Amino acid sequence: MPTIDAPAGRAPRDWAGPKPRLVFFRFADPTLPDFIAGHLRDHVRCLEQWFDVHVIDRDADYDEVVDRLQPDLALFESGVYARRGRAIANTHRHPGIPKLGLLNADGYCPTRSVFLADMDDWGVETFFTIATSASGYTPDIADRTFVWPNFADRRIFHPYPGGKSRSILLSGSRETNYPWRVRVDGALRERFPVTTMQHSGWFDREAAAAMPAGEAYARTLSAALIVPTCGTIAEELVRKHLEIPASGALLLTERTPVVEAAGFVDMVSCVFADASDAADKVAYLLEHPDELAEIAAAGTRLAHERHSIEHRDQIRQWYELHRGAPGARIVQPDLFGSLAHDPLSGARPVSAVARPGVDRRLLRSGDALLEAGLPARAADRFAQVLNLHFEPEAALGLARSAVRLGRPPLASALLEHSAAIVVRTHGASHPDPVEQAWQSRVALCGADLRAAVEHAAAHPGVRHPELDRMRAVIRALGGTAPEPADRPRHRSVHSGFGAEPWDEWQRALVDDLAACGRDETAARVAAMPDPTRATAQSVGARAGRTSASRGRGAAAAARHLLARARRRATREAAALLGRDAPPDRASLFQVLEGRPIDAVLLLMVDDGIARRIEALGSRDPWPLEIVRLGRAVSGPARDGFVPWGHRSGVERAVLRSVPSWGTSMVVTTRAGMGHLELADLASTRIVVVVPGGAPETDAERRLRARDDWSPASEALATRLRAVLPAAEAAVWERRPARDDRARVPVRVGDLAVER
Repeated sequence: MPTIDAPAGRAPRDWAGPKPRLVFFRFADPTLPDFIAGHLRDHVRCLEQWFDVHVIDRDADYDEVVDRLQPDLALFESGVYARRGRAIANTHRHPGIPKLGLLNADGYCPTRSVFLADMDDWGVETFFTIATSASGYTPDIADRTFVWPNFADRRIFHPYPGGKSRSILLSGSRETNYPWRVRVDGALRERFPVTTMQHSGWFDREAAAAMPAGEAYARTLSAALIVPTCGTIAEELVRKHLEIPASGALLLTERTPVVEAAGFVDMVSCVFADASDAADKVAYLLEHPDELAEIAAAGTRLAHERHSIEHRDQIRQWYELHRGAPGARIVQPDLFGSLAHDPLSGARPVSAVARPGVDRRLLRSGDALLEAGLPARAADRFAQVLNLHFEPEAALGLARSAVRLGRPPLASALLEHSAAIVVRTHGASHPDPVEQAWQSRVALCGADLRAAVEHAAAHPGVRHPELDRMRAVIRALGGTAPEPADRPRHRSVHSGFGAEPWDEWQRALVDDLAACGRDETAARVAAMPDPTRATAQSVGARAGRTSASRGRGAAAAARHLLARARRRATREAAALLGRDAPPDRASLFQVLEGRPIDAVLLLMVDDGIARRIEALGSRDPWPLEIVRLGRAVSGPARDGFVPWGHRSGVERAVLRSVPSWGTSMVVTTRAGMGHLELADLASTRIVVVVPGGAPETDAERRLRARDDWSPASEALATRLRAVLPAAEAAVWERRPARDDRARVPVRVGDLAVER
């Protein structure tokens, strides 16, 4: 498998002869902000260096376009900026003309499903993407997806005259899918005067009208000494990684393999840092301006010599290799080098696969916990991903957890939302086939056979092993569902579904039905023979791996619990011995005066409080889990105020899992407190309630009445109120009993036991 370890860059290639003709089918939304429209024009300008480009931006007949333009290559774009109502007829004609698909979206973006649906509709089998992380998020096409990396055109992004008018410029989005940026920006604000360039989103032209674009944006970067950026939760190489140094500013960023593969070296051509040392490194460089200028200049040379527009001819390379040896396997040994023929064959990724970011690590943890029979804790992991960004894998994971917790309505709502993004918002012809299968499965678990039949019968031409099996079950139960279509299966963003042997898949469905109280249906499903025996051999090869992953999942969960116990014991020992951590600024450990905490729940608090706790936690000398659910709202607390969607909201399954996190601290508003029950606080040591003008909740009154809870000491309360800051916050502390540790309830699945 190619890895991200090769040196970046090469000299631009001088292609001889006339340019091949390329037709570029692109259906971009015409109402996009100017800076996004500029990015799209950059793609066309880049291609025009290597091709005679003809952009088709309206519904078209492929047969007519090919007859009229006689292209050598066809490129089809889809993704986050695709408008509704895109149609290309007769794409099955002219099979001799090679086709490429272009995924224009972040690797984790839910429009991956839109892209896969469009490519299936248009018969495209080979793909490029601007996201270096995309192969990890689209495993169904990783063996045929190449990277066309971002670039910064040095004709626009270069140092401008006028000198430096600002020391630190904070630019770009600060949404939750940019956690490094949020933490580091907060750390810099605390110690330095900064200039902030507001980011107004990617889709609202009017809201983003004031954002500088093109040369104006490059001049803004050039006028700054230091500009931080990060690669999102996916540890991506984004445009800013290249635009900042190309414009003459010093790049301050997170150390990730892809940034290092691009050629950046700490304190040579950029500065790698995190929230714990970013401010110290910046202070040092501001005190040593010559060293700062030298690093910035090296970054400019790197961006101009390796990552400008003329270095991005990967699509032309693919065309020439394909033309020279049609059918031969082509690979991309490193992300920024040359493509090449590969004498080996097999379903391996053809391009480097980035290491999993925080979201994929949480997804793996959730899958392992669900396999280990811990759906409540699995739900927490999937909800954490949804707090970062909506991802279909997390929505399906939370839906699967909800089914095991006996809550099919919640599961149905999550899957409906995911399908709506793909079909209604972006106009794809069908939802992800695995999610369609699970919509039918969840309806069956909810005793709604009519809805199960409707979901199974929709999009009869769509095939996938998971969907084929679910349709077979519906037919066996007396419903109507289409037989498998005579075509290859459709692709999905969800890996491994439908690949397990029938008996294993059948047991899981029986368990889901039983968890929802559908014992009669579960018995009927348990008695069914394999309805897809004819295709069992093609999907059974992965059975051993599936079973093995189950064992690994249980072992991973056990290791996690053991590691958490060791961390807690270490912290307790440090507190008893009076050994405090020595960071320059306070950690949460210090604010809590040595009280050991394994996790913090931030429930419906505003961004300012959340960032303060995250900053404190980042300085903790031991690993600390921080889970954020919902956002601050006004009015009485009820589920409707915190919908799931781009945030997981207030999910009872997650709140019930809090006792299983170890010793926790809860920071919440009174609106959030209204969602909590005392059982949720069984292993919580500290509760901080920010009143916000709302009346006292029933949960607070019950907390006040208990013997084991009391207002925290004035010293602790004062410290917490000061660091949040929240002058009126009520701080409660659970008084530890002598045998308290022996009585902490532990939740195993849905069963609460004492240890």
